[in-house]
Amino acid sequence: METETKGLTVTDMDEAGKGLAKIASLSAIDHDGDTYMPGAFAWKEQWVPLLPAHNRNAMPFGKARIHEKGDAAYADLHLNLDSSVGRDWHAALKFDLATGKSVQEWSYGFDALDHGRELRDGAVVRVLKRLDVHEISTVVRGAGAGTGTLSLKSRTGFAEQLDQLIADLGDAIQRAGDVKALRAADGRPLSPTRVEQLAALKARLDALLAGGQADEDAVQKANAELERVAANLLTASARRRARS
Repeated sequence: METETKGLTVTDMDEAGKGLAKIASLSAIDHDGDTYMPGAFAWKEQWVPLLPAHNRNAMPFGKARIHEKGDAAYADLHLNLDSSVGRDWHAALKFDLATGKSVQEWSYGFDALDHGRELRDGAVVRVLKRLDVHEISTVVRGAGAGTGTLSLKSRTGFAEQLDQLIADLGDAIQRAGDVKALRAADGRPLSPTRVEQLAALKARLDALLAGGQADEDAVQKANAELERVAANLLTASARRRARS
């Protein structure tokens, strides 16, 4: 099971080291194209450590209780002010919240223990039904899980690029299969445009393999085609949120 991360927003931090973070609006579709069933976080009592930058080898600077209220999931933050690391983070976070626009971002790591997919407004969304939250972290930039975030990294070696392409391709194939199955259940075939895009991607990959040797230009072309396919499988609103 792959551990994922998503961003969250801390809205308050008091002098005693207690704060509040909003994790998710349950009924909304987030920037990763995910939505939540009520109880996704509240199916068990969840207390998790507060860590810097998802570093599980670092000393926690506090802990948090995950809970749901109404249509939202929250984390009650408790910084350990008896530790030097807790006091340092408390001072940094108080300064960030009190000085201009807050720039400190947060993220949480989780496993999706149960989830499904639904077709909404012509796009497939993942419905998260049960999450096991591992930790909450202070980060430089809050990241929703997904290959779109990884694709913004600086250029790496060919092997790493190819590994990422394979991962992206697997995700796009799964999304395309979900769309096809859900549209078929409604008596509608996959649109000709989507079929043409997938066929073009297959042709590029077939040509790459037939050549007997992969080259970076071919990978870039296949990756560009893949990104077009994946983007068209997302909702317009999800794409706007991802750019905001």
